[in-house]
Parts: sequence; C-alpha cells; structure tokens
Amino acid sequence: LPMARPGMIYGMRKVKKQYNEIPSEEEIYEFGHQLFRTVQLSSECSIVSLIYVERLMEVAKVPLVCSTWRPIFLCGLLMASKVWQDLSSWNIEFSTVYPQFTLDAINHLELQFLRMTKWDLYISSSLYAKYYFALRSLLAKSDFRQRYNRMVEVHASDAMKVQKRSEQVKEAALLQLSRSMD
Repeated sequence: LPMARPGMIYGMRKVKKQYNEIPSEEEIYEFGHQLFRTVQLSSECSIVSLIYVERLMEVAKVPLVCSTWRPIFLCGLLMASKVWQDLSSWNIEFSTVYPQFTLDAINHLELQFLRMTKWDLYISSSLYAKYYFALRSLLAKSDFRQRYNRMVEVHASDAMKVQKRSEQVKEAALLQLSRSMD
C-alpha cells in the first residue's frame, strides 16, 4: 500500500532487515558484485572502499560482524564512488540496488560513516599501493584471483589518481565543514 504526505508518495516494500548469520564468501561477493555491475563502479573503488572500511574499524572501533558488514561495505563503496569516480554514484542508486536500505537510511549511514572516520577521506599513493600489492598477493591464491578479477580490474598506475582525487575531496569536505561551523 502506498503511503502519502503532501507532495510525496512512498511505496512500502517488505525487505529482510535482520542478519544474524555469518555470511558466506559467495554472499559477500554477490553483495559487492551486484553493485559493481549495476552502478558500474571502477576497479579502484574496491581498493579505496577497503581502505575506508578498515579506517572506520580502526578509528571508530566499529566491528565488522553479521549485522554490520552490509551497511559498512555499502558506505565504503559509496564513499569510494564519490571520491574516485569522475561520475560518482548517487545515494538513490545504492538504495535501488539494495532495497533493504532506504534512501534516508543510506543518507544517515553516509553521514555517520564520515563522522566516525573524522571526515578523513585522504588516501596517499603509498597507502593505495600498499593495499593494491597486498590484494595482488591474495590474488595469487587459487580461485580468489578469478573471482576478484571478474568483479574488478585493478591497475597500480592509478594510485596517483586516487591520491589526487582524495586530496580534492578532503579539501572540499574541510571547506564544507568549516562553512557549516560559521
């Protein structure tokens, strides 16, 4: 049944909201791959997202558990898309791909993610390269390489692009933050 308020119409949708089981490797892969395929994220977004997720876990001490990995992974990819992509994804695209997350929920998650990481979106080329080569060593292991390569293609030469883009985003975020404090 649709719900309405003046000027707005909302559709109700039934979605699974409780996640209490440890996800399988396949479930995690499909969750990420669905977004990469639908929104056409670049391969570098996977590395940038991993950096952001680990930064959240380290800075804010947020655990990656059964009930938190999906929203954390989603926010990491959302932030990576906005920092890295020339044409970044919109939050509404993420809610379309993942209907269990409403647009309002994604907006709230994004803000919480930024606050908890202290708005630190900067990624140096050396940090990017560290993650890139760590992932490459994992790729050498059987099957993981094939599955990862199907999802993304990563090139070390793009490390400087990530650094430059994250510097721009950091400057813009700090400027916006300073303006909001005035």
